Amino acid sequence: MRLFLTILAVALFGTLTASAQTREEIVLTGGPALRFMEHGKGAVSHDVYWFNFVDASVIRLAELKSQAQPGVFVTWLVYRPSYASRSKEMGLDLLAQIQAKAKRLGVKLQWFDTKEDLIAYLNQGLDRSKVKLASFDYFGHSNKACFLFDYSNTIDTMSTAWLHVKDLRLIQNNIFARDAVCKSWGCHSGEMYSMWWKSHFDVPMIGAIGKTDFAHGGLPELSGPDGKWAE
Repeated sequence: MRLFLTILAVALFGTLTASAQTREEIVLTGGPALRFMEHGKGAVSHDVYWFNFVDASVIRLAELKSQAQPGVFVTWLVYRPSYASRSKEMGLDLLAQIQAKAKRLGVKLQWFDTKEDLIAYLNQGLDRSKVKLASFDYFGHSNKACFLFDYSNTIDTMSTAWLHVKDLRLIQNNIFARDAVCKSWGCHSGEMYSMWWKSHFDVPMIGAIGKTDFAHGGLPELSGPDGKWAE
């Protein structure tokens, strides 16, 4: 009887350990505009500070890392081309700074250069039959229909890299844990993107009605009296 209880306890412990190793937390970070594109636009100029999205992402990553159970993966997905071009414009190695931040946090840094890279990681970066996403946060430019990974970086006031709501069908719809917590910290996501997200993945995503403001430092806030968070 004692042997049976010992075997049962070991089996239960193994099950719990395996369960703890089947979750991943993801923070997705879009890139900044070039000052060449935005200079002179006054109060509506975007990304005067080059690390608005990065600093907010680091705050969220630190929260996730401090709360993560043993065996849970915390992954930082960053759109590389915009930071590479902003680095060239400024004469600073922003990519190295991002790598250093990831190392200090103790999180996995995963660069992506295209929408296809991002989709491939979400689908196959880890074995999604065993490792489900427990949380997802997006920091970057957005409108109601798109995550905009670059904005005013290649073409003034336009984006050349995005994840449109219609692209969600390219992502496996079973990658999330049932209790996953998802939030887009960009502008306008709660006006359409959240609904398409819930329809495809069957998990809610909090998004903003109206604009969000990254300029004050910390996690972004809603800008404007009529703004609100919605799913």
